[in-house]
Amino acid sequence: MVGICSYGAYVPLYRLAREIMVLEGKGGAGERSVAGADEDALTMAVDAILDCTKGMDRGSIDGLLHASTSSPFAEKQIAAAVAAALDFGDNILTADIGNSLRGGLTAMRMAVDTIKAGSAKKIMVAASDCRLGSPLSAIEANGGDGAAALLVGDKDVIATIEGFYSFSTDFTDTWRPATDRFVHVWNDRFSIPEGYTPMMQSTIAAAMKKFGLEPKNITKLVYSGPDARAHAGIAAALKFDPKTQVQDGLFSVMGNTGTAHPLMLLVAALEQAKPGDTLLVAGWGDGVDVMYLKVTDAIEKARDRHGVLGYLKSKKMVPTYQKYLRLRHLFYVEPSRMTPITPGLAQLWRERDSMYKLHASKCKQCGWIEFPIRRICPKCYSKDNYEQVKLLEEKVKLYSFSTDTIPTIPEVTDPPQGRAIIDFANGARLELEMTDFGNIQDLKVGQPMEMTFRRLERQGDVAAYAWKCKPVR
Repeated sequence: MVGICSYGAYVPLYRLAREIMVLEGKGGAGERSVAGADEDALTMAVDAILDCTKGMDRGSIDGLLHASTSSPFAEKQIAAAVAAALDFGDNILTADIGNSLRGGLTAMRMAVDTIKAGSAKKIMVAASDCRLGSPLSAIEANGGDGAAALLVGDKDVIATIEGFYSFSTDFTDTWRPATDRFVHVWNDRFSIPEGYTPMMQSTIAAAMKKFGLEPKNITKLVYSGPDARAHAGIAAALKFDPKTQVQDGLFSVMGNTGTAHPLMLLVAALEQAKPGDTLLVAGWGDGVDVMYLKVTDAIEKARDRHGVLGYLKSKKMVPTYQKYLRLRHLFYVEPSRMTPITPGLAQLWRERDSMYKLHASKCKQCGWIEFPIRRICPKCYSKDNYEQVKLLEEKVKLYSFSTDTIPTIPEVTDPPQGRAIIDFANGARLELEMTDFGNIQDLKVGQPMEMTFRRLERQGDVAAYAWKCKPVR
């Protein structure tokens, strides 16, 4: 039976309290997740997949389907970049699914059909979003940033996928013109009662009829929504018990994470699921997709993930709304007088095994491990006598660190800048940028670190990403 073999998620470290945002003269309740200055839909997808594939051979995955409405590129595939960074291999299927908030569940259906057709054994589905609402708008306040990843396969399944049901419509409630950075939203006095509420209710009811289910047969109803109020009305109308049968929408601690929202809520549900539980998952956006699952005994083997709930436990509050605007690159600053930095794409391509896949060279003669890969061993000077070793799976410790507390470069939106020298368990040593480290006084030599794939600032319009390190969350 085809189903979910593993799950993972990612919630950024930063949180913004809604009470410091002025929305129609009132401060909101709770907080939302906020991507860092060097994070976007691509980088968050990498972190979610790292969580999903903990302890696995990612080279055995046959494809990657990525869903997002906030790709950092108008023309360039996120899925291919993520697969390269995570060393999936070259002969795999990659595809981006964009422009719809229900793209994650659409990708799940495509993955299941691909496996049932015999074209693949394992397909990774990831959904991530970092959407921009206009400053001080409701969509900015209710939104959130995050990612989810689900490995779909036909062996070692933790939750079987029993079926799908879809409803498509051209109803417009949110949209973003190709020439605009900000998501537009129609008046919710029309879009909620005429669109989201009746269409979500009728589609879930139709799906239950197709699957021969009643509310009492469902352990957990998992579904996305534009905000907490609209979300709450769906379950009550369908006669589900909101206290015991409905997955928390996490609006007060994370917000609506766009395309990732239904899959992130599914991950949160799986984190608490027991063998035999039944889950009904629905995602809204240009219609509704519904997925029906049954949890198996193998769920107990997937408890070592961060997941949504694990990541929500660690956070750093954004102190001011102005700081939030800086993280979003929405606060204008005078450009630096320093010479612009433009990464060389030819060099990045030549050194892709090191820069993207995080491979080092291990000398076959003396065993010295060097990063980046070198043709000549710096210890014994043997030439072209090495093998590539993967560093991403190795445990990491902090050897040394420093920060530049003087924000001399205005384009760097989250000073201080940190750099670190880290030691891998196999003996490799690497000097690189450090991120998400909070107060420098809290760092200690020898503490565990972990790798994270982030965007390089000051690169202009060049698609430049690299591995950085951060304290273990």
